[in-house]
Amino acid sequence: MFFAFSSPLFWYRLIFLTELFAAEALMTFKLKRRSYFALRAVLLAAGCYAVTFLFPIAAYNAFYVSFMFVFIFFMTIAALYACYREPLLNVVFCCIAAYATQHIAYEVYTFFVTAFGLQTASLPYAETGKLAFDVWTMAIYIESYAAGYALMYLFFGTRIKRGTDFRIGNVAQLVISGVILLTAVLLSSVVTYRDVALTDVVIMCVVHAYDSLCCVLALVIQFSMLRRKKIQSDLDTLQRLHDSERKHYMLFKENVDYINLKCHDLKHQIRRIAQGGEVKDSVISEIENAVSIYDSDVKTGNETLDIVLTEKRLACAGKGITFSVIADGRKLDFMTDADICALFGNALDNAIEAVCRLPDRDKRSVSLSVRSSCGFVSVRVRNRCAGEVRFENGLPVTTKSDRSRHGYGMKSIKAITERYGGQLDVTTGGGEFSLGILFPAGGI
Repeated sequence: MFFAFSSPLFWYRLIFLTELFAAEALMTFKLKRRSYFALRAVLLAAGCYAVTFLFPIAAYNAFYVSFMFVFIFFMTIAALYACYREPLLNVVFCCIAAYATQHIAYEVYTFFVTAFGLQTASLPYAETGKLAFDVWTMAIYIESYAAGYALMYLFFGTRIKRGTDFRIGNVAQLVISGVILLTAVLLSSVVTYRDVALTDVVIMCVVHAYDSLCCVLALVIQFSMLRRKKIQSDLDTLQRLHDSERKHYMLFKENVDYINLKCHDLKHQIRRIAQGGEVKDSVISEIENAVSIYDSDVKTGNETLDIVLTEKRLACAGKGITFSVIADGRKLDFMTDADICALFGNALDNAIEAVCRLPDRDKRSVSLSVRSSCGFVSVRVRNRCAGEVRFENGLPVTTKSDRSRHGYGMKSIKAITERYGGQLDVTTGGGEFSLGILFPAGGI
């Protein structure tokens, strides 16, 4: 029975694999691909077909056949994981959706051929069935699968967006969805292989319709995760915007207070000079330093970057932080103004916040450099730091107690870096924290 070429089941498993690959292609084409994707896909698909071809047909019963189909399904998961640069859970999510889509199309097809009295033709995989490719059967097959795949992609597949992280959600829901799907597959096999007395056409049609509804339910449960995730993401975004606005207000207030203080001191110095008082070199130097603080003539070649740096320089001056800049802002013209604000604003805010925790005020320094070399644009932010910095997934972990509301700055920096095809490098050592970004010149 190992090579039962005369068995329709022998050939149907190859048809099933083809149907499953087609459904998985619909659900996964927006995922991030690994290098040499086409070569990987061809080789792994060939391997899957070879394994499926060689899989022994040891028995014709519901449980063994269900095991065979589920084995093929998990094999495709492994193949797709090797093709896409995604977390495993992302691939599993899309594959479950694809299997549910394939099974819905199959059940619709089986429902109609059963209802129209083409039961034998609808079961080409049964031990006693015959491969019957008459016009009506083929028409129903093509229309069922085309309509089923199109509708499932329209209602569910379109919700899979590029860059979506399916790990953020209720994994239990995904497990439940998978269990419902596998139960539907087993029920279908039971009906097909007559492990129970289901010979009445009406009853079989009801079972197939019920099976389809179970698969739709699995998809609804599964994709409700995405809706919930989107709602939570929107709430988090609003919270971050609120926190950012509050932080910007506090910074503005600190800058205004600092400016008012310096203006007050300058008034006294000017009044003293006007009254003919002795003008010492130290007084002149103090006045020059105070005036230089308000000199917003930061010219990097990028107006947006100039505005950000002016604001951060005032903040550093008010906190007694030495701030040095060597930047060619013209090299950042490939970035949007919003991304420049977010990238440099978050990077410098983190640096300023870190040095403010240093007990030694003389060590409070922050430096920024933007250079280009060998077809790349390098961004480097350095600052002194106190204590050990913990990392998770290559990024520093926020030290604040409420981690749910903080730590987005580094995530934002990473997201912007990846958006332009750059590489983020964060290192610490010798009491110094260094954030480096390398962009391809002009972005991607």
